[in-house]
Amino acid sequence: MGKPKVMVALASAGSVESLTTLACQLADGMDAEVSALHVIEVPLLTPLEAAEGSLDHPGKELLAQAKGVAERFSRHLSTQLLRAREVGEAIVGEAKEQGVELLVMGHHQPRPHHLSETLLGGTVRYVAHHAPCRVIVQIPAPEHD
Repeated sequence: MGKPKVMVALASAGSVESLTTLACQLADGMDAEVSALHVIEVPLLTPLEAAEGSLDHPGKELLAQAKGVAERFSRHLSTQLLRAREVGEAIVGEAKEQGVELLVMGHHQPRPHHLSETLLGGTVRYVAHHAPCRVIVQIPAPEHD
């Protein structure tokens, strides 16, 4: 049996540092491999195979930033960029396929529309209910004006 796997799901540049740091620290404690995933949510009218150009560029930058954070922990970080219609389903599918034991993700909802979104956003809620592993959700401290 191989090493355990920790996956960090990255969505925005503002959370890459803290989420990748947390994933690396947890992976150290578990003697686990660590990987980073960014899912690009592709609108229905756009083909999933559309030319990469501007669609993939921000995700590639996030993953490069995550690699830099992992290097500070002397950690190899494998990365994956996926395109999908539903981010939550893609994250869960990858966690199952890779045999992930722990999934780390962030949650940031600037203006929730419903009470359930206040407590947990749609993607996080989906992943929490369907993931084949433990899930740690990092919620940033509220911003004060």
